[in-house]
Amino acid sequence: MHSHELGAFLLRIVIGFIFFAHGWVKWQRGLEAATDSFVAMGLPGWLAYIVTIIELAGGWAMMLGLGTRPIAAAFAVIMVGAIATAKVDAGLLGNGRETGYEFNLALLAMSVYLWLNGSRLWSLDAVIGRPRG
Repeated sequence: MHSHELGAFLLRIVIGFIFFAHGWVKWQRGLEAATDSFVAMGLPGWLAYIVTIIELAGGWAMMLGLGTRPIAAAFAVIMVGAIATAKVDAGLLGNGRETGYEFNLALLAMSVYLWLNGSRLWSLDAVIGRPRG
């Protein structure tokens, strides 16, 4: 086993868990609350449903190594959107009232890495023979 394969596996597990947890919070608070917060940021309310589904289902799939590359691409899009709409005004490290976008930037970088390189170590993609997952 190569160290880059182990590193990609660890990124896949961590990022999958983090996105799942964020989706779970949205689900637990209620999708209406998520919709309201999206609308307050000037985004369409229906987008909250899509983001929540991607975070929940994509988080599990990412941890299992199923569709790693397309899910990582979706996570990257979500992070670009979060930085551009919810975090950019607070700056990189925050402004004293809101957290900054440093965490989102780290998740974006991890997502882009997995989008470009995949992660096949201990993945369902490798088991079922999907190409380069």
